[in-house]
Amino acid sequence: MWNSLLIIIISLLFLWGWFFGVTQAQYESITQPDPIENIYRISDPLQYIFSMLQYIRPLLQISSSQHGAANEDVLINIPRETIVRFLDESNSFEEFSHKLRISLIKFLIDDQYSNFLNQPYQENGNGKIIQQSWDFKVLKDITTKDMLDTLLTNKSSLFQRDFIQIKKLNKHLEFSPITINTQEYQNLWPVFLFKNEQDLRDLWYELISRKSRINTDPDYRIHNIYTAFNNIWNVRLIMPGETFSLARELHYNPNFEDGNEAYVAGFATFGAGARMIYGGGLCGVATAFYQWTLTNLWFALVEYKAHSTYYRNLYEAEINGTMIKDPWLDATLYSPMFDLKVKNIREYPIITVFNFDGLSWSTEQVFTLSKVQDRGSFEYVGMYKRWLNSCFTRDINWTKRTNCYRYIRNF
Repeated sequence: MWNSLLIIIISLLFLWGWFFGVTQAQYESITQPDPIENIYRISDPLQYIFSMLQYIRPLLQISSSQHGAANEDVLINIPRETIVRFLDESNSFEEFSHKLRISLIKFLIDDQYSNFLNQPYQENGNGKIIQQSWDFKVLKDITTKDMLDTLLTNKSSLFQRDFIQIKKLNKHLEFSPITINTQEYQNLWPVFLFKNEQDLRDLWYELISRKSRINTDPDYRIHNIYTAFNNIWNVRLIMPGETFSLARELHYNPNFEDGNEAYVAGFATFGAGARMIYGGGLCGVATAFYQWTLTNLWFALVEYKAHSTYYRNLYEAEINGTMIKDPWLDATLYSPMFDLKVKNIREYPIITVFNFDGLSWSTEQVFTLSKVQDRGSFEYVGMYKRWLNSCFTRDINWTKRTNCYRYIRNF
């Protein structure tokens, strides 16, 4: 019944348009006739109307059949109004498809989807994200297709084939919602949270904390830091509710040489001295991670321990654009005894980035991409003596925290 009524309405509209066009034809000059918009030169208006109905009916039918039956368990829904708006805002099918994908990614984030690819870049690829002061740059898009791409290709094939015509008729077509049902949802894995810089910006991610350091360490320490960064990968997503264990991510155990890439022996601090162990120098990675997460509000600190001796030349760094020289900002790592663990307390993934090419005098970059509300602050308060220890206090995200050291020296 509804299809018949729709046919009658469309027929009346086209007849009115044809009549108006014929009366105005003597004043109009159309040099490039358009098969949809130009009805002035149609000799048989009924033939034109029936041809248009033949074009439009498949749109309605495919729209309904591709997007799922009404009795299916719909988990995610892009309504008709949103589809119409996306068509209005898009100049090409690629722009339209991008808007659809970002809309679905937002649904997945809100739904606490847990299967985003947590390592979206290879550690040695050209697709790195780099820090540019208080901004970031994605050097190369991810071109690999995921299951969400496959699903969208199926559900938007009609739009791709006839995008220009559909866009012209946008307001007159009755689209079915684009939906994802339970089975389709379960088959989505794997999914990239983002595939390019525009994805990240459309999802409202920005650079909220950053730490950099020129690496002038001994060769063993450079090697171990570079290996550790590679084991984490260049980009790592920390999912909502996930506890991130640095020792686990580094595949490091001082008693077993079982990492993805072999560490080498190096000096590690023990009390007031140092001794050679497998993976010596990885406290530099723990310190880098700790220093750059300090001014973040997205995490809860689950496990942390500072050294008893503070080495100035190992732990100085530039944090959020400010060079830090006063003690306090170090962290130990000696699995399984000491680990650095943080938990994502937000309802969306946090993007952590580790950049270092393993060369002497190169810049280590570590930074967080998250939402603006996750940007915190820190401020040096002062130092006091407690017995034989020197204690340093900072105001970290509006909470005072203190570390005490028996010795402060250069390594």
